[in-house]
Amino acid sequence: MRKLPAIFSRLLAALACLLLGACFDIREEVWIHRDGSGRAELNYTIPESALLLGGGIAGLEQKVRELVATEPKVRLDDVKVSTAAGEARIAVKLSTDSMLSLLELQESEAFQELPDAAGNIAGTVVVKLRGLDIDFTRTVKVREALGLASLAIGAEDRRDRSLEYIIHLPKAPKESNATRTENGGKTLVWKATLGEALKRPLVTRFRAALPIPWYAHAAAGLLLAGIVALVLRLRRKRRQRREDACMVDL
Repeated sequence: MRKLPAIFSRLLAALACLLLGACFDIREEVWIHRDGSGRAELNYTIPESALLLGGGIAGLEQKVRELVATEPKVRLDDVKVSTAAGEARIAVKLSTDSMLSLLELQESEAFQELPDAAGNIAGTVVVKLRGLDIDFTRTVKVREALGLASLAIGAEDRRDRSLEYIIHLPKAPKESNATRTENGGKTLVWKATLGEALKRPLVTRFRAALPIPWYAHAAAGLLLAGIVALVLRLRRKRRQRREDACMVDL
């Protein structure tokens, strides 16, 4: 199933034609809960004139709703498109019962079908399991996405525009390359100016304990209890056989 991370890519792909050649801001904030569920708030700023390609405010909102509707495991909690000072702001709130779909992102049909430019903006995600830990790496290549259009971006926009990615984890990760951390290390923040992102790929990486749903803990507990019960029963049977053997010898 394509789930929340695939939605990120598909939303960015839908907006890619609006972003390319334009100055923009990206802010993505994700909360991962202890039971493996999660939610996200995605905020993108693009030139207001770019909305004409998406059917205006109402047209873009409708496209986002239709897009999320194709992902049964993802809930669209809110979508708003607003304009001010010549800019359009797209705000999307999503939630899901399972963030483990990160493992399926690279194989998802949606990700594979992304154009190169949109794929570079959405980023390449690599997720590896290491025991009970998860290694997450996302690489966003803004310069490759914008191509020659990046040459038209002025110094002011390179300085004032930014890309920011925030992840709230249930526990502090074992390691990360976050720009800064908050909340006792459980909140990871990566932020770069547009100018910095044009110079080199923006890489977000962390290693943390894999969120396991409560029912997995319960199942593990029941399995452990079952193993202990089986061992005790085998010991009782072995002891009983020895006692029976002793009685025969007598």
